Amino acid sequence: MTQEEIGAVLDDNALSLTRTVTENNPFMPGEKKDLEHFYCTLSGPAIEPFEFYFSRSPGQEPDDATVISLLMKDIKTYRGCGGYEDFLRVFKLNDDEDRAELVIAWEELARLAPLVEQVAALGKANEPIAPSTGMGI
Repeated sequence: MTQEEIGAVLDDNALSLTRTVTENNPFMPGEKKDLEHFYCTLSGPAIEPFEFYFSRSPGQEPDDATVISLLMKDIKTYRGCGGYEDFLRVFKLNDDEDRAELVIAWEELARLAPLVEQVAALGKANEPIAPSTGMGI
């Protein structure tokens, strides 16, 4: 899912993301004192508040769509968090797959398949005509 698509889902569902500084990220193995940690809540009318942790290098200020994008890459880690099922539903994710993005990829392929067939048909229609071997003028 692109940053623009994530932004659209956030806007379409009136979702807001709050970040509160915390001392650590319990979902991150090992001690990561060189990172800044945040306790986040994604909420809005379409979902039960989804609570998760986010960590970043000091000085970085990712926008909400970037935070959600990074969260989606590791979504299975947050199965026990409140609002998880609503988050999956709103962002059209399925954690039963090996990769949460797989469902979205299949939807995109299904949408593009007819276009690929049209392009292939146009390619065949526009194939150059083989030159004639005859000497006629």
